[in-house]
Amino acid sequence: MKTVVVGSKEICLGFRLAGIKEFVYRENVGNMSQLIEDMLKREDVGIIIMDSGSYSMLDWALKKRLETIAKPSIITVPDYGSNKMETESLDVLVKRALGFDLRKK
Repeated sequence: MKTVVVGSKEICLGFRLAGIKEFVYRENVGNMSQLIEDMLKREDVGIIIMDSGSYSMLDWALKKRLETIAKPSIITVPDYGSNKMETESLDVLVKRALGFDLRKK
């Protein structure tokens, strides 16, 4: 399974130095939602790492869909130089990572 990074040039460079081989610069993307939709169809992508600026460019319906799928896992990281990041509840992060809600009985 591949890990793909979507974000600013600084974020992509950082993950490239960490060994990630596939990345997409946010500045080169016309429609971020379409890019992510296309990645969801790929069988070889297991993790998509996005910076918060790229994630905020997604439409609300796709964001809701990403909360319910287990594969690929979507991980958001703060933008380069950002002091804050949109916080997600721990429940949403666990649900996205595992693919199911731990609180359901």
